[in-house]
Amino acid sequence: MRKDRQVEILAPAGSFACFQAAMNAGADAVYAAGARFGARAYANNFTQDELIEAIERAHIYGKKFYLTVNTLLKDHEIAELYDYLAPLYEKGLDAVIVQDTGVFQFIRSNFPDLDIHASTQMTITGAAGAKFLESQGAARVVPARELSLEEVRQIHETTDLEVECFVHGALCYCYSGQCLMSSVIGGRSGNRGQCAQPCRLPYTVDGQKKYFLSLKDICTLELIPELVEAGIDSFKIEGRMKKPEYVAAVTAMYRKYVDLYLKKGKSGYAVKPEDRENLMDLYNRGDSDTGYYKQHNGREMLALDRPNHAGVAAARCLSQNGREVTAQALTDLHAHDVLEIGSGKDNYTLGKKITKGEKLRFLVPKGMRFKEGFVFRRIRNEELIESLDQKYRKEDRQEEIYGFLSLQVGYPASFTVCCREFSYTAYTEHAVERAQKRPLEEERIRTQLAKTGGTLFFLKDLEISMDQDAFLPMQQLNSLRRAALDGLRREIATAFYRECNPSTTQVETFKEETGNGNLNRYSVFIETEEQLEAVFSFLNQKEELYGQGTPRIGRIALDFRLFGTDFSDTHVRDRIDCWRKSGVELYLVFPHIFRENAQEWFGRQFENFNQLPIDGVVIRNFEAFFFLKERGFDKKIILDHNLYIFNQYGKEFWKQQKVEDFTAPLELNSRELRELDIRNGELLVYGRIPVMVSAQCIERTTSGCSKKPGVRVLQDRRDEKFFARNYCDLCYNVIYTENPINLRQEWDRVKELYPKMRRIQFTLEDKEQTETVLNTFFVTDEKTVARGKEDTDFTTGHFNRGII
Repeated sequence: MRKDRQVEILAPAGSFACFQAAMNAGADAVYAAGARFGARAYANNFTQDELIEAIERAHIYGKKFYLTVNTLLKDHEIAELYDYLAPLYEKGLDAVIVQDTGVFQFIRSNFPDLDIHASTQMTITGAAGAKFLESQGAARVVPARELSLEEVRQIHETTDLEVECFVHGALCYCYSGQCLMSSVIGGRSGNRGQCAQPCRLPYTVDGQKKYFLSLKDICTLELIPELVEAGIDSFKIEGRMKKPEYVAAVTAMYRKYVDLYLKKGKSGYAVKPEDRENLMDLYNRGDSDTGYYKQHNGREMLALDRPNHAGVAAARCLSQNGREVTAQALTDLHAHDVLEIGSGKDNYTLGKKITKGEKLRFLVPKGMRFKEGFVFRRIRNEELIESLDQKYRKEDRQEEIYGFLSLQVGYPASFTVCCREFSYTAYTEHAVERAQKRPLEEERIRTQLAKTGGTLFFLKDLEISMDQDAFLPMQQLNSLRRAALDGLRREIATAFYRECNPSTTQVETFKEETGNGNLNRYSVFIETEEQLEAVFSFLNQKEELYGQGTPRIGRIALDFRLFGTDFSDTHVRDRIDCWRKSGVELYLVFPHIFRENAQEWFGRQFENFNQLPIDGVVIRNFEAFFFLKERGFDKKIILDHNLYIFNQYGKEFWKQQKVEDFTAPLELNSRELRELDIRNGELLVYGRIPVMVSAQCIERTTSGCSKKPGVRVLQDRRDEKFFARNYCDLCYNVIYTENPINLRQEWDRVKELYPKMRRIQFTLEDKEQTETVLNTFFVTDEKTVARGKEDTDFTTGHFNRGII
C-alpha cells in the first residue's frame, strides 16, 4: 500500500441540501446537475445561483464541484450550452461529466481549461476506450460498472487518466448509455435524463413472474482495500435521487473506511457489522452485493422478489389472533420506526421504543394472515435518520481558520485570517487608541473574534499582539472580524476564477454535407447463417436489383461470427466474392461490447481479419475504434447508432478521426434527423430495436448457464414482449423489441432525408421471415404497400414522435 495514496470520496447531490450533507459528512467532491442537461432530470436539481454558491463553498472547504452534462444534446441545445456553462466556468467549476461526443467537442473548443470527465454513459469497457478518450483530452474516465477489478487496474496502469468508479448504490441492468428501453416504452429516454426505470418492473419468463431486470444495490465496504490498490482515484456514490440523510450516511461511512485503510493497511482493516447494518437500514433491495468487481454476472446479483427498499429484519411473528399480531423484536426498535405490513397505507408505525427480544403487538388489515416465524422488516429507522439529521444537516460545515490580531496604539488594528494557503488581512479605518480607563482584555477579544456563527469559518487558533493599554470599541472589533472573514471568502473564491475568451466562443457553423444522398441504396445487416442463405438466394433470383434506377443493395454487413473462429470460413468468402463482383460493398460488424476477451480474440486473429476482402467495418464502441487504429487498420469505419451522433459537433468529433459515415440515432424524429443532416448516414428502415445490452444473462438467471446461444422471451405487465438473445462467446445479452421498425409507409419523409443508405437489419429473423422482409422492400410496389393484418406487428419507432 502506498502511504501517500489519496482517494477521493465523490458524493451525489440531487439538491443543495444534499450538497451540504455531503460536505458535512466528509466528501472530497460532489457531482450535481443544474436545471438542464443532467441525467437525473427528476432530481431537485440546482438553480444557477445555487450552482455558483455550491462551487464557492466547495472551494472554501478545499473540495471540488463537478457538473453533470451527461445527456445527449440536440443541435438547438448545443447552441444554449455556452450561456449555461460560461458563468460556472468563470466561477471556477472544477469539471464537467460528459456523455455526448458533441458536447465533449464543444467544451474542449470553448472551455479549454475545464476538465472533462468521461461519463459511465460513454460505455468505456476497457483500457482501449480510455486511451482513446485520453488522446482526445479527457482528464478522467468513469468506466462501465460491469468491469472487473483487473480491468479497472489495467486502465489505471496504462493511462494517465484519473479513474472514478461506483462503489455504492444502484446498478442498471444495461450497460449505461446503451439502454433504450424507457425511451421505446414511453418516450422517456435515459440518454436524456428521463429514465422511467422499466427495469424495476416485473416480467414473466417461462411462467416465472419476477423482477428479472432489477439488480441489487452495491456496497463495497469490504472491498475497499482491493479497490484502492486497483488504482481507483475516486470512489463514486450513486444516489442523486436520494435524500440528504442517505447521502450523509453513505459518504461518512466510505470516508471512515477509506481513511482507516490508508492509515492502517489491510492488517488493521475490518468493517463493523453495525456500520453495514446502518447502510442497509437506509436503503437496500434485498441485502446488497459487491457488483461486478469479482464476478461477471449471476442470479445472486438480482433483486428478483422486489425492486424497492427491503429494509432489515425487525420482528418475528409469534402468533396471530384475529387482526392482532404478536411478534418478537429481532433488533432494537424506536418510536416512529415503520414496519412493512403490506402496501404503504397498511404499514405499522411504532409508538414507543422496543428493545431486542421484547414482544410487541399490532393490528394488521382485515384478511391478512401471517404464519409463525414470518419476519417483518423495518423500512424506516427513525432514530438513525434523526441522528444523521442532527449530525450532518442542522448546521453548515465550518472550515478551520487561524487568526493574528495586531493592536498597536496609534496604528490601525489589523486582523489576518488564514485558511490553508489562503490569507486575508483587514484593517480598521481608525487607529487604535490609548485606553482612558480600562484597556481591552485579551479574553474578551478572543470571545468576540470567535463569534463566526453564520459564516463558513471556525476560528481554531488566535494569536494576539497588542499594547497593554490598547483600546478599540467593540463595534470596530466586530466590523474588523466581519471584514476579515468576508475578505478571506472572496480571496478563496477568486483564486479559482477564470475568464472566457469571447473570440473562441459560441457555436461553430460546420460545412454542410455535399450531395443528395442515395435514394435507392440499401444496406443489409446479417447476423445468422439462415439470414445469410436467405439473402444470398434472394439476390441470385433478383439480379435486376443491381440495375440502374431501382432500389439497390449497396452494402452488406455481416456479423463477425459468420466468418468463423479464425476469419477463414470459405463458405462466407464465396458469397463475399460473388457480391463484390456485383459492386456491393462488404462490411464486418464488430461486437456490441468489446471487452478484454473480444480484444484478445480479435488480436490473435488480426492478420487473418485484416486480409478479409471487405471494404470496412461497423463499430459500436470506442474500444473497437482504438483497437483498429492502434493496429493501422486503414479501411472504412462506419459508426453504429449507439455511438450516438445527436448534433453537428458530434459529427465534427468523428470527422477529426477521419470517420464520416455513421448511423442515424434511433431516438431522433424525422424533423430532427433533417436538421442533423444524415446524407453521410445510414437510416434504419427495418429492424428490431436493441433496447438493452447487458453483462447479465436471462438464460442463466432463469435456468442456469447452458453455454448455448439462444433467445428467451420476457413479457411485461401489458403483455408486450421482449426477446433476450444470449451471445455466449463474449458472454453478454441483447434485449430486442418484439415488433421491428418498418418505415415503408413513411417513404416520402424518408426520401426527404436523403440518407446515404436505408438499412435493413436482421437480428432474430429466420430464413422465411428474412425472405418476407426482402420481398416487402424489393418486390412490392411502393404505391401499393399494404401490411394488412400484420400492421400491428411493426412500429415506426421514434421517427414520428421523438423523445422528450
